[in-house]
Amino acid sequence: MTNLSPFAFEAPMAASHVNLDALIPREDFESTAGSAGGRLRETISLSDLEETGFFQRSLRKPDFQRETTHWTPAAVCDLVWAYLEGHLIPAVILWQSGDKVFVIDGAHRISALIAWIRDDYGDGTASNARFGSGLTDEQKRVAKRTRDQVRKKIGSYAEFKGLIDQEISDPQKAKWVSRIGTGSVEIQWVTATNSKAAEDSFFKINQAAQPIDPTERRILQTRRSPNSIAARCIARGGKGHKYWSSFDRETQEEIESIGEELNSILYDPPHSGPVTTTDVPIAGQGYSALPFVYELVSVCNKIPLPTSSSAKKLPEPLPEDKDGQETLAFLKSVKSRLRLISTNYSGSLGLHPLVYCYSSTGNFQPNAFLATVSFAELVKERRKKEEFTKYRERFEKYLLRNRTFVSLTMSRLGASGRSQPRIIDLYWSILSEMLDGAADDEILPRLTIRKEFAHLKQLEVPPPGAEFEGGKKSASSASKSSAFIRNAMETPLKCGICGAAVHCNSITFDHIVRVRDGGGNRGEDMQPTHPFCNSGIKS
Repeated sequence: MTNLSPFAFEAPMAASHVNLDALIPREDFESTAGSAGGRLRETISLSDLEETGFFQRSLRKPDFQRETTHWTPAAVCDLVWAYLEGHLIPAVILWQSGDKVFVIDGAHRISALIAWIRDDYGDGTASNARFGSGLTDEQKRVAKRTRDQVRKKIGSYAEFKGLIDQEISDPQKAKWVSRIGTGSVEIQWVTATNSKAAEDSFFKINQAAQPIDPTERRILQTRRSPNSIAARCIARGGKGHKYWSSFDRETQEEIESIGEELNSILYDPPHSGPVTTTDVPIAGQGYSALPFVYELVSVCNKIPLPTSSSAKKLPEPLPEDKDGQETLAFLKSVKSRLRLISTNYSGSLGLHPLVYCYSSTGNFQPNAFLATVSFAELVKERRKKEEFTKYRERFEKYLLRNRTFVSLTMSRLGASGRSQPRIIDLYWSILSEMLDGAADDEILPRLTIRKEFAHLKQLEVPPPGAEFEGGKKSASSASKSSAFIRNAMETPLKCGICGAAVHCNSITFDHIVRVRDGGGNRGEDMQPTHPFCNSGIKS
């Protein structure tokens, strides 16, 4: 028997991965009792994982464990197939505390089997109960894709249950029915006698299998700090496991309300590639986005980020939030920053995400987004909103023509906390050059004489569409996105006051001639504008 490699480690999170997080409930490690005693079982069978099975009722995930969202549809399908074929599946590692059994390693393996048994690949009964309105269209699409793959390659669990005591002519199905009854996954038990030792075992086991990046490691290890709680609440729109459940009811409800609002600001309207509309969400697809949201919370609350993806030394963690007030303060700070770049709030600049947050090929760029959040705050703090608005159309056209500036900066410094201050400085320097009277063709030479922008000397701007090669049989998603973005942003919906692109999430309507000056309310009397242009410039 061979070791099936997809199950030896977990792949990085991505938009095409299956959300199995609701299938094993989470519980606070520290709230559990001591060992229940008795002999520990050696294996888990499929019947143990059925909803009526006694063992599945005791299964829990530690509240600090990563979300079970790291496997592709193919990996889930292959795990079920490997089980039925009798291939070696690595043992799962469990820890028993009282009448609960915690999954220390192997949550994806167990969850994939539960998903097959319950036909819940992120859109079934358990997932709907857990996520409710937080169950995204993307999550549903991936779930359907997974279900279709499993049924095509294997069939449903219910189908095999129906074959019990039946004469089966298909030898493959007969073999699998037998395997369902006799197969199992081996268990290894953590022998720790307390929750702290068991938690240490978790991090040692998972770090050895595949190192956890600094941001995700910080979230897991500081799960009760206000920034971690706020990030989890935003990422799930106030749904899912309630890491804020120890706070009083009023505080919980406020946290959930703000979390739902912020998730909507970030990820509505829903998006999937290729880009065929300018109505894209300001923060990409939002699927499995917890590390990104954690960085957003940190940026908005001036908490230092790791300077590289391999950083071993992290800033000192924040202390535990005892009553939820710090979590609320963190959420409100994020809300203030996001309202400045999006929404119809009267002071919102309404920055268009295709200008600031996406590459020319339609990929969301987290570091560019985070830098934009800080750049907008800098414009506000330095009282330059009116001057920015005056030059905004020209400034944004310059950014669109020179997208390579940002990609070169991230290439130079890495897609980590190091590149964000440089992107902020780049945006501010370009704006400052314009305010100082520099022509567009003078800006790059002025930038490259500065040490921090010397890397831009290597700039060789390719012709539109030359950043990638299209597929041999058909145009790639990137090619299609690039063509759409290039054409759409040449003639976007424009603000009638500043002339820059208007985004669907930040659009207000202004009377071309004020009503008090004789203007009317007919369509021809109105024009779309940015909120700040409407309230702060024309008012």
